[in-house]
Amino acid sequence: MDLVPAASAPERLQDQGFPQAPDWKSIQLAETWPDQLDFRRWRSWREVMRSFLGKDRRPVVLPEGTFTLPSTPKYLLQEFHNLPNGNYSSRFSRGYITGFDIAMCGHMQRARTWIANHLYGLDFVLDVGTAGGRTAAAIKQAEVKRVWGLDPSPYLLRHAANDHPNIEFIPGLAEDLPFANQSLDGIALCFVLHEIPPRYIEQALAEFARVLKPSGRLVIAEPSHEQLQPLQLRELLRASGWSKLYFKLLAGRVYEPFVDAWHKLDKPQLLAAAGFTAINTHHGMPIAFWTAEKAR
Repeated sequence: MDLVPAASAPERLQDQGFPQAPDWKSIQLAETWPDQLDFRRWRSWREVMRSFLGKDRRPVVLPEGTFTLPSTPKYLLQEFHNLPNGNYSSRFSRGYITGFDIAMCGHMQRARTWIANHLYGLDFVLDVGTAGGRTAAAIKQAEVKRVWGLDPSPYLLRHAANDHPNIEFIPGLAEDLPFANQSLDGIALCFVLHEIPPRYIEQALAEFARVLKPSGRLVIAEPSHEQLQPLQLRELLRASGWSKLYFKLLAGRVYEPFVDAWHKLDKPQLLAAAGFTAINTHHGMPIAFWTAEKAR
C-alpha cells in the first residue's frame, strides 16, 4: 500500500496524546529519480556526480502522488549534504545513514551516547530529526520506556523502522509536532537545528516547550562553531589540529544552507525565550552540546 498523507493532529493522537506510527513494513514508497538510475549508463553517473560535487543544485523532485507532509516547507526540498534529490530516495538515503557516521570518524556514536546518558531512565522521549534512527536506538538502550523517532522523510523513516523495530517512527516536523500538550519527558536533537532556518527554529522550540512536561529535558547536539574559526598553523603541529582541519574542510564541502545562520544565533537567549533553562553547555570539536529543562 502507498503511504497516504497524515491526518490532522487531533486525528493522529492515540493513547495518552501520542501519535500512531505507520506500519512501515506494509508501505510502498514511490521511486524518485535517483532510485531509477541505471549505472550501466554514463548519464546516470553524471547525474550523481552533479549532486556529489555540489554543481547545478536542483530542487527535490517528487513523483505525482508521493507522500509528503501536508505542510512540508520549501526549505526541506533541497539537496542537503549533496545528496541526489536530498533525503527523498530509498537508494541514497540508505547510503547517507551509513556514510554520515563514517565521515564523522566515530564522533556521532559518542554524541549519541552523551545524548542517551542525559535522558537515562525517562518514560517518554522523542528524537526529532531521527533520520536513520540511530540516536533513537541509543536512547532506547538507556532504559527509556518508550521512544519515538520523527523525521519529514518517509524514505529515511522506512530504513529506520527496518533497522530498529522496537522504536516508533512517525513522519512530522520539528515545528509542528503531532503530540499532545505536556505528553513527553524528553526531546533529543542530533545535528538537526543547523538544517532549519532561524524562524522555524523559534517555532520548533515553542513546540518542544508545548509537548514537554514541566521540568522536561531537552538535549541538543550540533556542529561546533569552531569549524568556522581560522585554523592557526601551529595547531597543525598537534593531532587535534589535523582533526580540526578535516572537519573544517568537511563542513565547507557539504551543502548546508542554514549552518552559518545557526552559528550566529544566541542559543541561551533562544532557549530562555521558549521557556527553557540551560543547565549544561559544552563546546567541543566537532560537536557542541546543550541540555536544558522546561520551567516547572
